[in-house]
This record gives sequence, C-alpha cells and structure tokens, in this order.
Amino acid sequence: MTAPTSKNRATTVVEYLQRGIRENKFKVGKALPSERELSLSLGVSRASLREGISLLVSKGVLTRQHGIGTFVSAAKDQRMAEIWTDMVDRHPLIQADLIEFREMLESRTAELAAERGTQADKERLIQLGQDVDVAYRGSDRQQQVKADVALHQAIAEATHNPVFSYLIDSLLKVLHEHVQLSIAGLSPQSETSTQLRSQHHELVAAIVAGDAARAGAVSKQHIEFVRTRLNALDHIPPRRKR
Repeated sequence: MTAPTSKNRATTVVEYLQRGIRENKFKVGKALPSERELSLSLGVSRASLREGISLLVSKGVLTRQHGIGTFVSAAKDQRMAEIWTDMVDRHPLIQADLIEFREMLESRTAELAAERGTQADKERLIQLGQDVDVAYRGSDRQQQVKADVALHQAIAEATHNPVFSYLIDSLLKVLHEHVQLSIAGLSPQSETSTQLRSQHHELVAAIVAGDAARAGAVSKQHIEFVRTRLNALDHIPPRRKR
C-alpha cells in the first residue's frame, strides 16, 4: 500500500474541518481547537494540518487572526472569498490589477473618512496609527500585518459606508492570503520602514484634519510606494488600450 502523501493528508484535514463546520462542531465566529489537539485527533503532522488550514483560509472558509487563532468564517465572507479566489486562479498576473483597484478604492475611502469621520473615529485612527508606528519600529511580521490591516480597515469604517468597509476587508484578505502581498517583515532601520511610518502618519493626520484632498493624495502615494518599492510591479507594462 502506498503511503499517504502530504497532499492527501492535507485533503484529509480539509474534509474533516469542512464536515465539522457543516455539522456545527466548529461554529461560525469561534476559534478552532489548537494545532496540537487537531493534529492528534487526525493523526497528521502539524505541517500537514497547517497546509490543510491554509487551503481553507484561501477559500475564505477559515480566517486567521494573528496571535489569536484560526476562526470559522461567516457564510457571506466565504462567498466573497470564493469570488476573489476564482479571480486569482483565472488571472495569474492579478497582483498588478489588484494594486490598481486598491489605489482607486483606498484613495476614495480616505477622502470620505476625512469628510465623514466622527471624533471617535479620529481618536481611533490616531491610536491605530501609533500602533502601526510601533510595529514598524520593530521586526515582528505578524504585528506589522495586524497593525497595518487594522488601520486601513478603520479608515474604511470611518466612511460610514458599509460597502467600502466590506470591500476593503475582503481586498486586504485576498492580498495577504492569496497573492502573498505583504508590506511586513521589514528591518526597522530600513528606509522603506521609515517611509511607511511617515506615510501612515501623514494619512492619519490628513483624515483627522478633515482634509479630503490631502488624504486622497497621500493614500495614492502610499499605494504607489507599495506597488513599486515592495512588490516590484513597476516592471509590469501598463495595459494596452482595447
């Protein structure tokens, strides 16, 4: 008999977790058991377990919260993730397209946050901006991702338009989970890390000041920086006019 491959073991993990979700053993919004507990229950290595979990994260069935655990996603989040996943599978060069879309979406989000943000929103953004600064002064990748995502999500929520909030949330998930787009893991002494701290500081300052034009411009500059400096997308030629 042929020994089970890593792929087969990962498939076993996927099937087990999906069945548990269907049978309500693993509940929506609740964390999965620990890796140790799951690996023992299934008789697989932690590497195979993580591979299976990653597959379900990429499909939106599960959501990772760095430093906290892995949670069962709500049905609506799973449907949105399926759309993103299908798009990524169909278009191998989707990273450049997502950056282009993100620039448009986040610049408008920043403008609306500046126009509509309440005092409570602004106080929250100031705190989250400080969290980003602290994260990029260190070298903890997970902390950088967590702080960065939290700030951009809070900006979207400050628009008081749930469509922006939902789109930003799902877009950031696909960028980090599917395309491996990450502005994290940087040396705190690097020029890139310094510029990222400065960009986030300027963005928060513009929103707090209610300067929509400035907020939109800073957001565009930030996304362009991410595109060229961190993801080496400047070599990708622009789309030809059809």
